[in-house]
Amino acid sequence: MAVSLRARARYLAKRARSFRLGRVWGFATQISKEQGKHPVPVLIDMLYSAAFRDTAYLDYYEADFALLTRAERATFMTSLLQHHLAEALNDREAAKTFENKIAFNTAFAEFLHREWIDLSTAGVDELRSFAERHPVIIAKVPVSREGKGVFRYDTAEVSEWTAFHADLVSKGQVLIEQPIVQHPYLAKYCAGTVNTTRITTYFDGETVRPLVIAQKFGRGAVSDQFTWGGFFTMLDENGRAVGPGHTGRHVSRYETHPDSGESIVDFQLPLWDEALAMLDEAARRIPAVPYVGWDVAIGPDGPVLLEGNWTPGLYETRVSATGIRHGTRPLHDRAFRDVGTR
Repeated sequence: MAVSLRARARYLAKRARSFRLGRVWGFATQISKEQGKHPVPVLIDMLYSAAFRDTAYLDYYEADFALLTRAERATFMTSLLQHHLAEALNDREAAKTFENKIAFNTAFAEFLHREWIDLSTAGVDELRSFAERHPVIIAKVPVSREGKGVFRYDTAEVSEWTAFHADLVSKGQVLIEQPIVQHPYLAKYCAGTVNTTRITTYFDGETVRPLVIAQKFGRGAVSDQFTWGGFFTMLDENGRAVGPGHTGRHVSRYETHPDSGESIVDFQLPLWDEALAMLDEAARRIPAVPYVGWDVAIGPDGPVLLEGNWTPGLYETRVSATGIRHGTRPLHDRAFRDVGTR
């Protein structure tokens, strides 16, 4: 797929405004240290790729483009390509349901399988009653990304409920949820974090197509996102790991989980068929937003939907960590074709 001239012009203008040679040189020197390449040719290649190959500097670094041929690079998604797909396929007004976690919980309530309340409307007594049923609560800022607005509280430590309610509201942590209990198989990897699966789907009007599947692993924090120390591995169409895990940044390779010792390369997502069946139904719920990155947890008895992202997030393998030299771009062919008909 060729990105439209207008979209590319906007992208190049944005890159020009934010261009900082020191930052790009930092990526080039980091790549030089990690991969034993001279930084000047890497810098030149990065600039060329940004200008003519729809590849941001961070994409170039995270996907190990310095180690790949041009043909291999062409199989990888980039931030610009993904953003272009999301903007072209998804209705911006309808996508607001995915931007706000309270709106999302309301729209997809039957797939959540957990209790929740909104402190914008729920008072002190409702919060205390909720905590009596669920002594450990998850508090979320409704509009946030990368796990930065997610917090965990043990309410056994709360003595003044009016003050606790007011504190949560003042911090914007108004979405209160029941903690998710994950499948025992996933708990073996990291019991202190719910290890979620990012599954990007495209609904073409008839069929829900899984495109990209990444299994995330936590390190004991409230979130398994990179900002909390997490890492991921890619899964195949059967929910099985295709290689070691990595963070996507810096030198990292996890054949086993660094804390539990459980095998990453032998990982098989439990209840895989059930997860796909749930998303086949959920992805049809708002057809005006057909291209979505879903976060799914696997509970003891079935899958649980956490959230959906109308800009799915870029997940690709790193050849330096996995040896895999191809990306997920061919899986997006139907979506690219549909963009071309609009």
